[in-house]
Amino acid sequence: MDDYLIIGGGVIGTFVAHELAPKGSTRLIEKEADLSQIQTTHNSALVHSPVLITPDKGELKARFAMEGNRYYHDNAEKLGVSVLKNGAYLIAKTDEEMDHAKEYLASAKARGITEAKLLSGAAMMIAEPNLKDDIKGGLDLPTAMTADTYELSKTLEKAATGEGCKFHYEETVTAIEAVDDGFKVTTSKATYIAKHVINAAGVYAEKIAQLIEKDVPYKTLPHRGEYYVLSPKARGWIEKTLFPMPNKITKGILVIPQPNGTIRLGPTSTLQDSLTDDTVTESGLQSVQSGVEDLVKSIPMEYVIDTYVGIRATIDYHDFYIKRSKEYPNFIHVAGIDSPGVTAAPAIARYVSEDILANK
Repeated sequence: MDDYLIIGGGVIGTFVAHELAPKGSTRLIEKEADLSQIQTTHNSALVHSPVLITPDKGELKARFAMEGNRYYHDNAEKLGVSVLKNGAYLIAKTDEEMDHAKEYLASAKARGITEAKLLSGAAMMIAEPNLKDDIKGGLDLPTAMTADTYELSKTLEKAATGEGCKFHYEETVTAIEAVDDGFKVTTSKATYIAKHVINAAGVYAEKIAQLIEKDVPYKTLPHRGEYYVLSPKARGWIEKTLFPMPNKITKGILVIPQPNGTIRLGPTSTLQDSLTDDTVTESGLQSVQSGVEDLVKSIPMEYVIDTYVGIRATIDYHDFYIKRSKEYPNFIHVAGIDSPGVTAAPAIARYVSEDILANK
């Protein structure tokens, strides 16, 4: 019997494996042929500044964004993971948006976050001359960065494997049954017995939970996000990650330089029924281009090398849902991990280990 069986090999599942492997026999089941093939590598790869992840977005999201940002600054180089410590600008285009920037700054200071500072548009354009001339100003967020999320997952796999964790690929979980002192988990290839099951299946978390629970306490609301990717030939066009002023629904269309020299533009945020429809649409790409053009003078579209869609694991719960099952306490939900999931991942893993599993 395994102590821990993790379902899902994205950045959340691999961080959980990295955390739990030294504490007991651990196994991770992934339905794809490799780690992080769905949400983890089809998002913005952002390590957010905690300034923008306020408690009104969810208490766990705000807490874990702060802890996770600190983790990456302290450990990325030790892990050998490629990151780009380029910082970010939150852009205000109107006097009203400048007032919102000041509110973010005051909220951050109240939470003990002192990293951000208010800048004028002129000051921002010294560092980023391709910003539009009508920008009023905004916030400088120096601890924001981006990370190579696939490399991160593989690095965590190597470390967890060294602690005895077993990783299984191309295995779809088809049944979960409660047995004495644990669970029988049946996949497309084998059957496993585990004392604890950690459901970190991303957009499939609800479907996995339905295999064991009569009443799953959340519903998946998949959101598609569409992106352009610019080649490294565009390097230097924009150096910092650029955020527009977010609204209640979305953080908006971003400009996101990556560790490998590419630049991601996006994402959109569109609710859809399908968990798998990742078709790039002309309307989505037009929305991306329009959003970026609100921030910058021109986009070097001649350097576009790719477009893609990421599907986010949003749920109808206003925060990450990280709890024991009410029906089977050793079945652990790690669900609704949308933005800021990459940032929060190391803190989520620690929370699962030290707060959820350690306390019954």
